[in-house]
Amino acid sequence: MSTRASRPGLAGLLLLSVTVAVGGLDPRSLHAQSEPAPLSLQTLLSEVARRSPVLLARQAAERAARTHVRQAAAFDDPMLMVELWQTPTTVDRLPLMVTLRQPIVWPGKLRARASVARFDEQRAQAETALQRQSLLLQAHRSYFLLLLAHRSLTVQSQNQQLMQVVVSSVDGRYRVGRAEMAELLDAQESLHSQQTILYELQRQREQAEGEILALLGESSQRPLGVPSSTPEPAPLPSLDSLIAEALASRPELALSHANRSQAKAKGVAARSEQAPDLAVYGSFMAPLRGDMERTFTVGIQTSVPTFSLLKSGAAEREAIAEEQQLQHEQSQLSATITSEVRSAHLRCATALRHLTLHQQDLIPLSERAMQAARAGYQSGRVPLLLLLSATQRLLEQRLAYERYLAEYGLRRAELDFSVGKGLTP
Repeated sequence: MSTRASRPGLAGLLLLSVTVAVGGLDPRSLHAQSEPAPLSLQTLLSEVARRSPVLLARQAAERAARTHVRQAAAFDDPMLMVELWQTPTTVDRLPLMVTLRQPIVWPGKLRARASVARFDEQRAQAETALQRQSLLLQAHRSYFLLLLAHRSLTVQSQNQQLMQVVVSSVDGRYRVGRAEMAELLDAQESLHSQQTILYELQRQREQAEGEILALLGESSQRPLGVPSSTPEPAPLPSLDSLIAEALASRPELALSHANRSQAKAKGVAARSEQAPDLAVYGSFMAPLRGDMERTFTVGIQTSVPTFSLLKSGAAEREAIAEEQQLQHEQSQLSATITSEVRSAHLRCATALRHLTLHQQDLIPLSERAMQAARAGYQSGRVPLLLLLSATQRLLEQRLAYERYLAEYGLRRAELDFSVGKGLTP
């Protein structure tokens, strides 16, 4: 017994070293120095929509597209010409001719050109909506990854305390001679192995923070607040209603419709270009030297559509082919969107079933199994291996629940975006 009497000090020292090592990565101590304000999902989405350089660039492109109609519908500038007209070689008389010429577009040409340019603004708006959808979905994904890391760190801290209880139980049995040193070291090793999970969760948290700061256009790293928005599981809408809403709301379809309408307008504009170009002009001539009479000239000009007919005909055929191409692409896009909604609905429903299973069955069963195994081990009826196995299963079920909770939040966001919701924070 004298040998065993000296061993508890070693066991206690091992337990103390593990506790200190684990405590160094305790998430509460990691944030004790400077705790930022809690970060809600709505706040993050509003900040991304307000500060993202990508969205600011798209908004500038949208403003630029609004000017296309005015540019396409503008008349050409009048031409002013001043010339010495039919000047004789003796320079006894110097007639000065002043001419003003104004091109006049054939009726309907400017309207057809403006109708083509008008869809540039619609296309820019749809492209901005697509970019906003992509950024906000990335913000959802990064936020729920950050939420998962924080909640997993909290759960892992509780798991560490649970493992310390197991180690203390083994240490108590070892002190009274009812457990071997191998059992104590095995329990200590299991406690140490949990430390690797803390390292990984810390990396995931910092990585999620870096992704969020990148969405905000920040290049320097800084800590973010603890996520405060937790997903609340709720029944899903029917799949048919979601598909119908997606086919009416997705910005990809709005962009496809604008492209197709613009292609049709290009065909109309190409046909209008077959009309001749017109111009009116007036001239006034006054002598600088000599006794010539003052005269004036007025007239109208028209082009003779010949070679331009080839160009306009080719442009019309191109517009018809482009419209047919976009029609087929729009049909494929509708099928793709329908498939995306089905997949998002299935992923969200699966995550919801996992949450229910873990919350109602797996975690309670694992808790009871761990309590029974610990009681059996203390009474000497079950081996240490069974206690460690039951404890490990409980830890895994708790972490799995947090993963499925974050996954449900992300899958629900993907489902909302797949039907065209969530475009505005």
